Amino acid sequence: MKTAQHEPARSKKPPKPAPTLIDLNADCQSIVVNAPAAETYSSLLRFEELPRFLTSINKIDNVSTNGFSCTSIIDGEESTSDVLIMMRVPDRRIAWQAVSENFRVGVIVLDPLTDGTTRVTVKVRSIIEPVILAGALRQYLRNFKQLVEAAIACERPSSPM
Repeated sequence: MKTAQHEPARSKKPPKPAPTLIDLNADCQSIVVNAPAAETYSSLLRFEELPRFLTSINKIDNVSTNGFSCTSIIDGEESTSDVLIMMRVPDRRIAWQAVSENFRVGVIVLDPLTDGTTRVTVKVRSIIEPVILAGALRQYLRNFKQLVEAAIACERPSSPM
């Protein structure tokens, strides 16, 4: 006796499209700062001072050891983000993620150099346009270098004449 083989019922509705993936752009930039890694790392942890070198940030709020909230101007639009510190390795590395419609994730790596300076490397993935991202990252690093080196210069005692 033959058994009837059943074909699966076909839905008349078209299948749902796959979820949209966000295109992430990436950039990596480095700069050498004339300061030891410990002092450079300490400067990165002063979240309230971020607007002094990250010029797109207008305001920092709700600072904790795990992150902060910030208001930024991105692509000409005001955006509020919660920034979570995902990993810290003292004097060596900080990884972070911004949670908002303008997704950003990054890591800052500090490499102590033999002459007492520190190479600061920032790797960022973001939905921000690559040209804007690269230019902004380059400027932020220059601003950070100036800020850290100026602070170091103020702390050093002046030499007698």
